[in-house]
Amino acid sequence: MKTYIITLLLLLTISSCGKIPIPSIIAPSENTNIQKVSFGDEPISYQNILKNYLIKNLKNYKTAKVEFINAPSKISIDHLGSNYSGYRVCLSINEKRGEHHIGYKNHFFLINNNEVKLHLFDSGLLIIPFEYCVSRNINKEIFIDDIPEKAEQISVESMDSIKLTTKNKIKYKELETELKKLREENKELKKMEKGLIESDDKSIEDLAKIEAPQVVYDDKDNLYIACTFDKKDLTYIFNANKETFKLINKLDIVTYAVNFNDAYIVATNEAIELTINRVTGKATLENQMLQNGICKLTNKTKF
Repeated sequence: MKTYIITLLLLLTISSCGKIPIPSIIAPSENTNIQKVSFGDEPISYQNILKNYLIKNLKNYKTAKVEFINAPSKISIDHLGSNYSGYRVCLSINEKRGEHHIGYKNHFFLINNNEVKLHLFDSGLLIIPFEYCVSRNINKEIFIDDIPEKAEQISVESMDSIKLTTKNKIKYKELETELKKLREENKELKKMEKGLIESDDKSIEDLAKIEAPQVVYDDKDNLYIACTFDKKDLTYIFNANKETFKLINKLDIVTYAVNFNDAYIVATNEAIELTINRVTGKATLENQMLQNGICKLTNKTKF
Protein backbone atom coordinates (compact mmCIF):
# COMPACT_ATOMS: atom_id res chain seq x y z
CA MET A 1 0.00 0.00 0.00
CA LYS A 2 2.84 2.35 0.90
CA THR A 3 4.56 1.62 -2.43
CA TYR A 4 1.30 2.35 -4.31
CA ILE A 5 0.90 5.75 -2.63
CA ILE A 6 4.51 6.71 -3.34
CA THR A 7 4.12 5.72 -7.00
CA LEU A 8 0.91 7.71 -7.29
CA LEU A 9 2.50 10.82 -5.76
CA LEU A 10 5.49 10.47 -8.10
CA LEU A 11 3.22 10.32 -11.17
CA LEU A 12 1.24 13.33 -9.96
CA THR A 13 4.48 15.29 -9.49
CA ILE A 14 5.66 14.44 -13.00
CA SER A 15 2.26 15.39 -14.44
CA SER A 16 2.26 18.74 -12.62
CA CYS A 17 5.79 19.72 -13.65
CA GLY A 18 5.39 18.74 -17.30
CA LYS A 19 1.84 20.07 -17.72
CA ILE A 20 0.78 16.52 -18.61
CA PRO A 21 -2.84 15.42 -17.95
CA ILE A 22 -3.56 13.02 -15.11
CA PRO A 23 -2.40 9.40 -15.71
CA SER A 24 -4.89 6.71 -16.76
CA ILE A 25 -5.20 5.29 -13.25
CA ILE A 26 -7.30 8.35 -12.40
CA ALA A 27 -8.40 9.19 -15.95
CA PRO A 28 -11.82 10.82 -16.49
CA SER A 29 -14.87 8.62 -16.97
CA GLU A 30 -17.99 9.25 -19.02
CA ASN A 31 -21.02 10.46 -17.10
CA THR A 32 -24.17 8.58 -18.12
CA ASN A 33 -26.52 10.67 -15.97
CA ILE A 34 -26.91 13.65 -18.29
CA GLN A 35 -30.40 14.81 -17.35
CA LYS A 36 -29.19 17.75 -15.23
CA VAL A 37 -26.10 18.82 -17.20
CA SER A 38 -25.82 21.70 -19.66
CA PHE A 39 -23.94 21.17 -22.91
CA GLY A 40 -24.06 24.84 -23.86
CA ASP A 41 -24.57 26.22 -27.34
CA GLU A 42 -23.54 24.10 -30.29
CA PRO A 43 -20.08 25.29 -31.41
CA ILE A 44 -20.81 26.11 -35.03
CA SER A 45 -17.39 27.75 -35.46
CA TYR A 46 -15.54 25.04 -33.53
CA GLN A 47 -12.60 25.08 -35.93
CA ASN A 48 -11.97 28.75 -35.26
CA ILE A 49 -12.41 28.20 -31.49
CA LEU A 50 -9.77 25.46 -31.49
CA LYS A 51 -7.48 27.46 -33.78
CA ASN A 52 -7.39 30.39 -31.34
CA TYR A 53 -6.92 28.02 -28.40
CA LEU A 54 -3.99 26.21 -30.02
CA ILE A 55 -2.30 29.48 -31.02
CA LYS A 56 -2.30 30.48 -27.34
CA ASN A 57 -1.34 27.08 -25.90
CA LEU A 58 1.00 25.39 -28.39
CA LYS A 59 4.60 26.56 -28.15
CA ASN A 60 5.44 25.99 -31.82
CA TYR A 61 1.96 26.29 -33.29
CA LYS A 62 3.18 27.67 -36.65
CA THR A 63 4.89 24.37 -37.52
CA ALA A 64 2.25 22.05 -36.00
CA LYS A 65 0.10 19.93 -38.33
CA VAL A 66 -3.52 19.23 -37.40
CA GLU A 67 -6.06 16.58 -38.43
CA PHE A 68 -9.71 16.83 -37.34
CA ILE A 69 -10.84 13.36 -36.30
CA ASN A 70 -14.52 14.02 -35.69
CA ALA A 71 -17.22 16.67 -35.73
CA PRO A 72 -18.55 18.08 -32.41
CA SER A 73 -20.87 15.76 -30.44
CA LYS A 74 -22.35 15.97 -26.95
CA ILE A 75 -20.58 14.27 -24.03
CA SER A 76 -20.45 14.54 -20.23
CA ILE A 77 -17.43 13.25 -18.23
CA ASP A 78 -16.26 13.27 -14.62
CA HIS A 79 -12.65 14.28 -14.09
CA LEU A 80 -10.84 14.78 -10.76
CA GLY A 81 -14.10 15.23 -8.92
CA SER A 82 -15.56 17.74 -11.36
CA ASN A 83 -18.08 17.29 -14.13
CA TYR A 84 -17.39 18.57 -17.63
CA SER A 85 -20.19 18.67 -20.16
CA GLY A 86 -20.26 20.09 -23.66
CA TYR A 87 -19.26 19.18 -27.19
CA ARG A 88 -16.21 16.99 -27.76
CA VAL A 89 -13.84 17.39 -30.67
CA CYS A 90 -10.73 15.26 -31.17
CA LEU A 91 -7.67 16.35 -33.11
CA SER A 92 -4.53 14.53 -34.10
CA ILE A 93 -1.63 16.98 -33.78
CA ASN A 94 1.94 16.56 -34.96
CA GLU A 95 4.15 19.12 -33.24
CA LYS A 96 7.70 20.02 -34.23
CA ARG A 97 10.48 19.83 -31.68
CA GLY A 98 13.80 21.07 -32.96
CA GLU A 99 14.23 20.07 -36.57
CA HIS A 100 11.78 17.18 -36.60
CA HIS A 101 8.08 16.49 -36.01
CA ILE A 102 7.48 14.16 -33.05
CA GLY A 103 4.55 12.30 -34.61
CA TYR A 104 0.78 12.57 -34.33
CA LYS A 105 -0.78 12.51 -30.86
CA ASN A 106 -4.49 12.47 -30.03
CA HIS A 107 -5.95 15.56 -28.34
CA PHE A 108 -9.38 15.67 -26.69
CA PHE A 109 -11.19 19.01 -26.40
CA LEU A 110 -14.45 19.70 -24.62
CA ILE A 111 -16.20 22.91 -25.68
CA ASN A 112 -19.02 24.55 -23.72
CA ASN A 113 -20.57 27.84 -24.85
CA ASN A 114 -17.85 28.35 -27.45
CA GLU A 115 -15.02 27.99 -24.89
CA VAL A 116 -12.58 25.12 -24.36
CA LYS A 117 -13.31 23.83 -20.86
CA LEU A 118 -11.10 20.72 -20.91
CA HIS A 119 -8.09 19.63 -22.95
CA LEU A 120 -6.51 16.17 -22.63
CA PHE A 121 -3.91 14.57 -24.87
CA ASP A 122 -1.63 11.58 -25.28
CA SER A 123 1.33 12.21 -22.99
CA GLY A 124 2.84 8.78 -22.44
CA LEU A 125 1.20 8.56 -19.03
CA LEU A 126 -2.26 9.21 -20.43
CA ILE A 127 -3.63 7.71 -23.64
CA ILE A 128 -6.85 9.17 -25.03
CA PRO A 129 -9.30 6.23 -25.28
CA PHE A 130 -10.99 5.60 -28.61
CA GLU A 131 -14.40 6.05 -26.98
CA TYR A 132 -13.60 9.65 -26.05
CA CYS A 133 -13.49 10.63 -29.72
CA VAL A 134 -15.95 8.26 -31.41
CA SER A 135 -19.26 6.92 -30.16
CA ARG A 136 -19.56 3.20 -30.66
CA ASN A 137 -22.57 1.87 -32.54
CA ILE A 138 -23.47 -1.67 -31.48
CA ASN A 139 -25.73 -1.97 -34.53
CA LYS A 140 -22.61 -1.96 -36.71
CA GLU A 141 -20.80 -4.68 -34.77
CA ILE A 142 -20.05 -7.86 -36.72
CA PHE A 143 -18.05 -11.03 -36.15
CA ILE A 144 -14.75 -11.50 -37.94
CA ASP A 145 -16.19 -14.32 -40.04
CA ASP A 146 -18.92 -11.93 -41.24
CA ILE A 147 -16.49 -9.36 -42.66
CA PRO A 148 -17.31 -9.13 -46.41
CA GLU A 149 -14.55 -10.17 -48.78
CA LYS A 150 -15.32 -7.31 -51.16
CA ALA A 151 -15.92 -3.65 -50.39
CA GLU A 152 -19.54 -2.56 -50.56
CA GLN A 153 -20.64 -0.90 -53.77
CA ILE A 154 -21.60 2.76 -53.38
CA SER A 155 -24.41 3.92 -55.65
CA VAL A 156 -24.18 7.24 -57.49
CA GLU A 157 -27.34 8.44 -55.71
CA SER A 158 -25.75 7.96 -52.29
CA MET A 159 -22.46 9.71 -53.04
CA ASP A 160 -23.72 13.18 -52.09
CA SER A 161 -24.61 11.96 -48.59
CA ILE A 162 -21.12 10.64 -47.75
CA LYS A 163 -19.31 12.62 -45.05
CA LEU A 164 -15.59 13.17 -45.30
CA THR A 165 -13.82 12.87 -41.94
CA THR A 166 -10.15 12.93 -42.90
CA LYS A 167 -7.46 15.57 -42.63
CA ASN A 168 -8.44 16.70 -46.14
CA LYS A 169 -11.85 17.90 -44.93
CA ILE A 170 -10.97 21.58 -45.38
CA LYS A 171 -9.72 20.96 -48.92
CA TYR A 172 -12.86 18.95 -49.59
CA LYS A 173 -15.02 21.92 -48.56
CA GLU A 174 -13.06 24.15 -50.93
CA LEU A 175 -13.51 21.66 -53.77
CA GLU A 176 -17.21 21.36 -52.94
CA THR A 177 -17.59 25.15 -53.21
CA GLU A 178 -15.67 25.20 -56.49
CA LEU A 179 -17.85 22.36 -57.84
CA LYS A 180 -20.97 24.34 -56.98
CA LYS A 181 -19.63 27.31 -58.96
CA LEU A 182 -18.88 25.05 -61.93
CA ARG A 183 -22.42 23.66 -61.83
CA GLU A 184 -23.84 27.19 -61.96
CA GLU A 185 -21.53 28.09 -64.86
CA ASN A 186 -22.59 24.92 -66.64
CA LYS A 187 -26.26 25.93 -66.32
CA GLU A 188 -25.46 29.29 -67.91
CA LEU A 189 -23.61 27.58 -70.76
CA LYS A 190 -26.62 25.34 -71.42
CA LYS A 191 -28.84 28.41 -71.59
CA MET A 192 -26.49 29.94 -74.13
CA GLU A 193 -26.57 26.75 -76.19
CA LYS A 194 -30.37 26.93 -76.27
CA GLY A 195 -30.22 30.47 -77.57
CA LEU A 196 -31.58 32.11 -74.42
CA ILE A 197 -28.52 34.34 -74.06
CA GLU A 198 -27.35 35.88 -77.32
CA SER A 199 -25.78 39.15 -78.29
CA ASP A 200 -28.13 41.81 -79.70
CA ASP A 201 -25.41 42.74 -82.16
CA LYS A 202 -25.40 39.33 -83.87
CA SER A 203 -25.83 39.91 -87.60
CA ILE A 204 -28.33 38.02 -89.68
CA GLU A 205 -25.53 36.36 -91.58
CA ASP A 206 -24.05 34.92 -88.35
CA LEU A 207 -27.35 33.37 -87.28
CA ALA A 208 -28.30 31.96 -90.66
CA LYS A 209 -26.91 28.72 -91.98
CA ILE A 210 -24.51 29.77 -94.72
CA GLU A 211 -23.98 27.42 -97.63
CA ALA A 212 -20.83 27.15 -99.71
CA PRO A 213 -20.58 29.87 -102.40
CA GLN A 214 -22.23 28.86 -105.64
CA VAL A 215 -23.27 30.43 -108.93
CA VAL A 216 -26.79 31.86 -109.13
CA TYR A 217 -28.01 31.17 -112.63
CA ASP A 218 -30.52 33.42 -114.28
CA ASP A 219 -34.02 32.00 -114.15
CA LYS A 220 -36.99 33.69 -115.71
CA ASP A 221 -39.13 32.63 -112.74
CA ASN A 222 -36.84 34.27 -110.19
CA LEU A 223 -38.32 37.17 -108.28
CA TYR A 224 -35.73 39.56 -106.85
CA ILE A 225 -36.59 41.20 -103.53
CA ALA A 226 -34.71 44.15 -102.03
CA CYS A 227 -35.57 44.79 -98.39
CA THR A 228 -34.46 47.46 -95.94
CA PHE A 229 -34.44 46.91 -92.14
CA ASP A 230 -33.06 49.62 -89.86
CA LYS A 231 -31.11 51.18 -92.74
CA LYS A 232 -29.62 47.81 -93.67
CA ASP A 233 -30.24 46.49 -97.19
CA LEU A 234 -30.82 42.78 -97.77
CA THR A 235 -31.30 41.00 -101.07
CA TYR A 236 -33.36 37.84 -101.59
CA ILE A 237 -34.28 35.62 -104.58
CA PHE A 238 -37.70 33.93 -104.55
CA ASN A 239 -38.84 31.28 -107.04
CA ALA A 240 -42.47 30.24 -106.66
CA ASN A 241 -42.27 27.37 -109.17
CA LYS A 242 -39.25 25.79 -107.48
CA GLU A 243 -40.45 26.87 -104.01
CA THR A 244 -37.05 28.31 -103.13
CA PHE A 245 -36.07 31.39 -101.15
CA LYS A 246 -32.48 32.52 -100.70
CA LEU A 247 -30.60 35.36 -99.06
CA ILE A 248 -27.75 36.66 -101.23
CA ASN A 249 -24.95 38.25 -99.17
CA LYS A 250 -22.18 39.09 -101.59
CA LEU A 251 -20.98 35.63 -102.70
CA ASP A 252 -22.63 33.78 -99.81
CA ILE A 253 -25.99 32.10 -100.38
CA VAL A 254 -28.27 31.30 -97.47
CA THR A 255 -31.21 28.96 -98.11
CA TYR A 256 -34.51 29.52 -96.31
CA ALA A 257 -37.51 27.25 -95.93
CA VAL A 258 -40.44 29.04 -97.56
CA ASN A 259 -44.23 29.03 -97.43
CA PHE A 260 -46.35 31.44 -99.45
CA ASN A 261 -49.74 32.34 -100.89
CA ASP A 262 -51.02 35.16 -103.08
CA ALA A 263 -50.66 37.70 -100.26
CA TYR A 264 -47.66 36.68 -98.11
CA ILE A 265 -44.23 35.07 -98.27
CA VAL A 266 -42.94 33.54 -95.02
CA ALA A 267 -39.30 32.39 -95.07
CA THR A 268 -37.45 30.84 -92.10
CA ASN A 269 -33.86 29.88 -91.33
CA GLU A 270 -32.78 28.74 -87.86
CA ALA A 271 -33.95 31.52 -85.49
CA ILE A 272 -34.89 33.94 -88.28
CA GLU A 273 -38.40 34.44 -89.68
CA LEU A 274 -39.03 36.87 -92.54
CA THR A 275 -42.61 37.81 -93.48
CA ILE A 276 -43.30 39.86 -96.64
CA ASN A 277 -46.65 41.31 -97.67
CA ARG A 278 -46.75 40.80 -101.45
CA VAL A 279 -49.39 43.49 -101.85
CA THR A 280 -47.96 46.40 -99.83
CA GLY A 281 -44.29 45.41 -99.75
CA LYS A 282 -44.17 45.80 -95.95
CA ALA A 283 -42.01 43.22 -94.16
CA THR A 284 -41.12 42.05 -90.66
CA LEU A 285 -37.92 40.34 -89.62
CA GLU A 286 -38.08 38.38 -86.36
CA ASN A 287 -34.75 37.48 -84.81
CA GLN A 288 -35.01 37.69 -81.00
CA MET A 289 -36.16 41.27 -81.75
CA LEU A 290 -38.98 42.19 -84.13
CA GLN A 291 -37.89 44.60 -86.90
CA ASN A 292 -40.12 46.34 -89.43
CA GLY A 293 -39.01 47.10 -92.95
CA ILE A 294 -40.05 47.59 -96.55
CA CYS A 295 -39.38 45.39 -99.57
CA LYS A 296 -39.42 46.06 -103.29
CA LEU A 297 -40.15 43.25 -105.72
CA THR A 298 -38.92 42.95 -109.33
CA ASN A 299 -38.65 40.14 -111.83
CA LYS A 300 -35.24 41.13 -113.13
CA THR A 301 -31.91 42.60 -112.08
CA LYS A 302 -30.74 46.04 -113.22
CA PHE A 303 -27.28 44.85 -114.31
